[in-house]
Amino acid sequence: MKKNKSGRAVSPPAGPFCRRTGRGRRGGDGAELGIAPLFRTFAPAAKAAAHQIMIKAIFFDIDGTLLSFKTHAVHPSTLRALQTLRRQGVRLFISTGRHELLINNLDTSFFDGIVSLNGQCVRIGGKTIHANAMTAEDARVAVEFVTEHRLATIFEGIDFMRLNLMTDRAREGAALLDLRMPAVQDVSDIPDYPMLQLIVFCSPEQERELVARMPSCEATRWTPLLCDVMPLGGGKHIGIQKVLDYYGFTREECMAFGDGENDISMLRYVGLGVAMGNADAEVKAAADYVTTSTDDSGIARALRRFGVIPA
Repeated sequence: MKKNKSGRAVSPPAGPFCRRTGRGRRGGDGAELGIAPLFRTFAPAAKAAAHQIMIKAIFFDIDGTLLSFKTHAVHPSTLRALQTLRRQGVRLFISTGRHELLINNLDTSFFDGIVSLNGQCVRIGGKTIHANAMTAEDARVAVEFVTEHRLATIFEGIDFMRLNLMTDRAREGAALLDLRMPAVQDVSDIPDYPMLQLIVFCSPEQERELVARMPSCEATRWTPLLCDVMPLGGGKHIGIQKVLDYYGFTREECMAFGDGENDISMLRYVGLGVAMGNADAEVKAAADYVTTSTDDSGIARALRRFGVIPA
């Protein structure tokens, strides 16, 4: 029998799949359930276990989580769940790879704060509590590389964005995400400003070549069309840590929903990480629980499953 941090014995929860044993069965709602390498005390089969720790804050990715790739809208069941959470006093946060200026199809006033640019920038109530920029040298190298290879790139500072050029790959990416792309501008002076993140519309091979020239940066990707380049050691979990420090919450008191590669660190960091049913396999493997897809009420189903909102 496995024991949790308090020394109490815990059994693997009933559900479709348990990574501890590798065996599984179908659950009542057909969702996939897994236990992360750090064995948690959450047991979806019993509401009492889900309430061992009160959830005080929940972080939501946007694309493929809050917003459907099919409709570019919030599912009605998700909206109702968010309204219920607000009435219950749960703090709600967006946690996205997007810049705030690119959140054009979601009412951000509904949330208590925004972790944007994959954790490089955090705002609460309009106040910036965290900003992490890459070195000026890495920004200079990036400008040279994307100019030489004619790669459409969005350079993202704290309060502004610039696009160097438009390409077919960028148009396809904008259509996928329903993005309003910024106007094309000169980017030669970009190294003079703090750069928090770059959105580079490139192939995986071009991504590797670019990052190899930027030793203080790393990249994450959740679509073949583009990658996000950020300072080394960054990630959504860093932004979430800043939020928790601000409010005095613990990791165990927060929950997160995501579907992309850039959500993995977030799902592993929080007390209860939930992967959407439309997520890639590696994202599901990093989560504590796998719910149904965004278009199949995945967020509401998971919140009810753990007793965070009434069934």
